[in-house]
Amino acid sequence: MRNKGIILIIFVNLIVFIRVCSLNINNKYILSDNIFEGLTAPRGRILDIKGNILVDNIGVKSLIFNHLNVSNNEVIEISKILNDIIDIKINIDDYNYRYYYYVLNKNKIDNLVSSSMLKKYEERKLSSKELLNYKLSLITDKELNKISKKEAYIYYLLTNGYSYDDKIIKKNLTDEEYIEINKLSLPGIRTDITWERIYPYGSTLRDVFGSVSSYSEGIPFELKDYYLNKGYKLNDRVGINNLEYIYDDYLKGQKAKYKLINNKLINIKDEEKGKDLVLSIDINMQQEIEKIIEEEMIKAKKEYNTKYYDSSYMVISNPNTGEIISLIGKKINKDSTFSDYSYYNAISSFTIGSAVKGASISVGYKYNIINENTKVKDGCVRLSNQNPKCSWKTLGSLNDIEALRMSSNYFQYLIAIGLTGNKYKSGIKLNCNSDHFSMYRDIFASYGLGVKTGIDLSNESTGQKGSTVSDDLLLNYSIGQYDTYTPLELSQYINTIATGNRTKLSLLKYVLNNDGSIYYENKNKVYNNAPIDEYYLNRIREGFKAVNKSGTGYSYTNHKFNSAGKTGTAESFLDTNLDGQIDTKTVSTSYIMYAPYDNPLFSMIIVSPHIKYKNKVSDYKYPINAKIMKRASSLVYETLTK
Repeated sequence: MRNKGIILIIFVNLIVFIRVCSLNINNKYILSDNIFEGLTAPRGRILDIKGNILVDNIGVKSLIFNHLNVSNNEVIEISKILNDIIDIKINIDDYNYRYYYYVLNKNKIDNLVSSSMLKKYEERKLSSKELLNYKLSLITDKELNKISKKEAYIYYLLTNGYSYDDKIIKKNLTDEEYIEINKLSLPGIRTDITWERIYPYGSTLRDVFGSVSSYSEGIPFELKDYYLNKGYKLNDRVGINNLEYIYDDYLKGQKAKYKLINNKLINIKDEEKGKDLVLSIDINMQQEIEKIIEEEMIKAKKEYNTKYYDSSYMVISNPNTGEIISLIGKKINKDSTFSDYSYYNAISSFTIGSAVKGASISVGYKYNIINENTKVKDGCVRLSNQNPKCSWKTLGSLNDIEALRMSSNYFQYLIAIGLTGNKYKSGIKLNCNSDHFSMYRDIFASYGLGVKTGIDLSNESTGQKGSTVSDDLLLNYSIGQYDTYTPLELSQYINTIATGNRTKLSLLKYVLNNDGSIYYENKNKVYNNAPIDEYYLNRIREGFKAVNKSGTGYSYTNHKFNSAGKTGTAESFLDTNLDGQIDTKTVSTSYIMYAPYDNPLFSMIIVSPHIKYKNKVSDYKYPINAKIMKRASSLVYETLTK
């Protein structure tokens, strides 16, 4: 007898060991002997720079079941009891409905199976799954309708998934349900508070904040290695994109811990909220400017040639720190409602046009093609076998500052020609090569164009780089008519001109402990200095100042304060019938600026794609950027200087 007792003890310990190992292999809840984690913990909040709560948590009363040490007969009994207590939306398929009937009437159904079917099964001509499906097919609809579909669905929820998983049976329990369930002390059943994200400002910046995986999803497969290497468990709810993902290490809370005592889970450590993020975003300013943009977009859609115009993008930042103050993207729908496209500032790119001329004129300075004494008479360039390429109008005699003020294409063309080692003459063949494009792109990258800005968002785009090399396209590149850039790249570019430093862009300002103290303060990295001497950088600044004071940007700003800026107009193209072929030529516009001129406090950029399309009726181009920027820049200036 003593030996049998020893064998029994060893067997029981082996079963416990296998169970614990199984739980750990499956990366579930058990931490050590009889110690378990709760389902969720409240994540840290996301706040704006003034403390307004942008993302918060709401506690949800939830009904939880754990199958640990609960027999199937007990699960059936629990299903029947919960059927009478909870109200739940039923979502059960025919298979699981029939399966529950079979569980309740197993002997009855088994006796209906013919001997021939059993023989097939014994001869392995029929799998156990096929035999079960056959048994379920024997259940008539009349018999099936005798059992509760809700009860069957509850049984399905209780038994679906891994045996030792905590399962959320119902969220948002009513107070009556919550009290009644707690009274009953059903085996494996408990109530708990689970946490869900809420967004007090609705759709504003919603995609920028990012998303959190559901409890049933846990760590998404594509992020498994990333999170498991950080010590997460497969069932953890995690950030899956943008700020929730980038800063998950700060935002994640600490789950409560429970100990299994007498087959009941007893709380031994309360959950702990994650750390809060404070963004550089000013949500009040964001919403006021969104309102301006929406008002002007509605007006624009009533004007000529705006058939294909449906979105505008704006970035407001601190050029000294790279902090984003507002990040706005608006898409107008056919019913004049709006969708939030703020995240598209990071992932969509556009042909920008002349706004890039601060970077392209730098090529002339860098390679000694022009200097402060260079003067040209504006005109047209005629390359070999090409149509003439001209400025938007004849601009007369120009130096570098005047060329920026009036946005001369001709001036930039001469720089591109000079970069190839040629001097312009009508009908010239430049014989340019990929190195000439690379020389341009290297300078542009030093300003932030064509490279990532470092913004703390997922999947930031760098735009599209053209791959064809030709004389004509090199000239196009010099005036912003070849590669495409994101609005965020434009923001970093104008910041580099304003300060002389290309600084990483970011949304994060601080990370806070739960007592409100600062755990971490974000300080953005300076990637590089502007690629030209300060003397010539000041020439660009003077040119941009002249743009706003008396040039192409005169109507874009309030002249009560000094600013510097640059307009851009570009040819763009659309596939209007979505057949994979470009069929419509459009015009897209952009504008970049910073202010005050002598002490930059903010920069602003706007991109409005497809504001006009080519047609035979009208050539009118609605000045959407000027309409928006004059109002918005005044608001920002007054807010930041009061």
